[in-house]
Amino acid sequence: MPLPPVFSGFLGKQNEILINGAVMKFRQYMANQPIRNKLFISYFGIFLIALGIGSLIFYVLVRNIITKSIESELKSSTTTILNMVQTAASVSLKNYLRAAVEKNREIVEHFYRRFEMGQLSEQQAKNLASETLLSQKIGTSGYIYCMDSQGVLRVHPQKTLLGVNISHYDFVKKQKRRKQGYLEYNWQNPGEQVKRPKALQMTYFQPWDWIISASSYRKEFNQLVNVDDFRDSILSLRFGRTGYSYVINTKGTLVIHPKLEGVNIIDEIDASGRKFIQVVCRKRSGKIVYPWKNPGDNTMRDKLVIFNYIPELEWIVASSSYLEEFYAPMDSIRELMMTGLILSLALFMAITFRINESITNPIKELKDKFNSGATADFSVRMTRQANDELGQLASYFNSFMEKLEAYSADLKKEIKERQQAEIALRCSEEMFSKAFRLSPNAIFIVNLKSMRIINANDSLLKTTGYEYDEFVGSSLTKIRLFSSSEEVQLLMRSIEKHRSIRGQTVEFLTLANQVRKGFLSAEIIELWGEPCVLASIDDVTEMLRLEKEIMDISEKERLRIGQDLHDDLCPHLIGVEVLTKVLRDKLEEKIIEEADMAEKIRHLTMEAIRKTRMLTHGLCPVNLDIHGLKSSLQELVQNVSDVFNVNCVLDLTCPVIFHDNAIATHLYYITHEAVHNAVKHGQAEKITVSITKSDGRYCVVIHDNGIGIKQMERPKGIGLRIMELRAKKINADFSIHSEANNGTTVNVKFWKRLNSTQEECSADIR
Repeated sequence: MPLPPVFSGFLGKQNEILINGAVMKFRQYMANQPIRNKLFISYFGIFLIALGIGSLIFYVLVRNIITKSIESELKSSTTTILNMVQTAASVSLKNYLRAAVEKNREIVEHFYRRFEMGQLSEQQAKNLASETLLSQKIGTSGYIYCMDSQGVLRVHPQKTLLGVNISHYDFVKKQKRRKQGYLEYNWQNPGEQVKRPKALQMTYFQPWDWIISASSYRKEFNQLVNVDDFRDSILSLRFGRTGYSYVINTKGTLVIHPKLEGVNIIDEIDASGRKFIQVVCRKRSGKIVYPWKNPGDNTMRDKLVIFNYIPELEWIVASSSYLEEFYAPMDSIRELMMTGLILSLALFMAITFRINESITNPIKELKDKFNSGATADFSVRMTRQANDELGQLASYFNSFMEKLEAYSADLKKEIKERQQAEIALRCSEEMFSKAFRLSPNAIFIVNLKSMRIINANDSLLKTTGYEYDEFVGSSLTKIRLFSSSEEVQLLMRSIEKHRSIRGQTVEFLTLANQVRKGFLSAEIIELWGEPCVLASIDDVTEMLRLEKEIMDISEKERLRIGQDLHDDLCPHLIGVEVLTKVLRDKLEEKIIEEADMAEKIRHLTMEAIRKTRMLTHGLCPVNLDIHGLKSSLQELVQNVSDVFNVNCVLDLTCPVIFHDNAIATHLYYITHEAVHNAVKHGQAEKITVSITKSDGRYCVVIHDNGIGIKQMERPKGIGLRIMELRAKKINADFSIHSEANNGTTVNVKFWKRLNSTQEECSADIR
């Protein structure tokens, strides 16, 4: 593999050729080496690279940690010294100002006592006190001034400010509030560009309402700082073996130093010729590293200095030490790393040789066993000595040889089994073909994509009247098996979506355009790698016709029985009731005890008459000449409410008069079946029966709030099928909508022909 272009341009053409040649020779050398040598060289090279990188990273990390530790220690020491000096300066300044203000308070008290003794008037005492206070200086430009508790100046060096209220200044507000103590603030005189830190000490003289204050700039009091207070503390700090801290002013004069205190080193140069002290004085805060050679040293060494600035005193606090003293532990770490490297290499070589033997010896044995197996000796086996990959390889080899040993016999057995399977498959295909051909249901197979009919059985051809060649091979969307191609597309999409359907009611056409009804079951199958639909139609046309005839016969018989009960049995029972009443009257006239028994017989006869009438009304519920549909429905909902204890109501929004007793009868029985289904199966607590009119169509709706009915591909209950048949007999659209726990709604929609007077819906439902 040639070198990358970036190295090619860097090394030059000649060197690139030499390196590429060496790489090719090394690759050829490695390719001809046994696995043992390849493993050893690869592992050893990777180990050396990993150990080298790891050692380098460790060394760099340790060095960075030590460097950060050095800087942190020096910064901490410098900050400590800075705080120490600032604290000493603040204490000295506070003490000086406190002494000054207390002394001046004593002066004011002296003149006040002379006023009390009558030696001076109060104004003379105040004037003498003011002259005495103003004659003093605080530092270079500081002075004494007094103001009252309202912020009005009473004593001040500038006469023009006497009597002026200066309460608008923040520090004056603090003086008025506190009246005693120490206060620091920033002040900018007229003509100055920046504010400078200033300090004051104040005390309160109540008889004259004077706040006596001694004020001056903090910078003017650097001469008050006593270096002896913190010199020993600074010089006691040590870093490494020879590192120390020192203080220098901005002019380059050493304020505190172990050896050169008071010496100006502003022009001192380091080993590289740089005036590093000038850099420190210019930067005032930060760090520098410079080469330095002490007298008597043979070589120069790098020195680190971290410094910070005290603006009030114009001092620079610095901490310095040689870097090599901080990095001395790195020498020990390097020696420790080299020792660990040598020991690791020795241990690695021993382990590598042992691992190589544990890998190559079993491989050599396996190679010999394969040579034996190549001569058709399938009885050779490997000895498994461990559960590692080589042990698993030995197990795989043994399993492989066992399979090879049994392969010859198994091959003959498999050939025989394949022959038997082919015979069984031919028998199975023949049985399927016979079952397909002889099934009483109409069966056909159609390609789902092209809609081409692939096959059809004799029952389908016999039912529809098509010939085999006329039907098979045609498109299902073009042949008139269903009413329209849209219906075919919708049906196929439903099958493709659900993968199968069971018992779906469909109408199909014969060749003679006769409409027949059946239950369609279909499922997607795969033939020759393409999806197809295997469909079966159970023709129920004759069964539905017989059901209709049976229902018509039962309807006529029901009406006949109801009429016989009404016309024959009821009058007979009424006659018995009348005779019983006459018998009771005669027995009462003769004062015979059996008169009460005759009364009981009369009441039982009347109860029999009532039950017979109810039975008659159930067999023939709607009589247009007497009551009408409205009365029958009201009696139905009332009876359901009373018997089953549910809230059943009748809601009529549009009156309709039926002159055909058959329509009213079918509507009554559909409602009767729906209401009783809601109570018995839907567990409803509220049922609403309503009749509405919309767009010329009348709609009977029975809605309940029960648990609903399970959605089925085809209704299984005879009651639902009879309801649907009754709706068809009056040319009505029948539908059932149900959701789990949301109740069931039964809809019956139909057209009703009315005359001009009836169309206005002015008459009530009778």
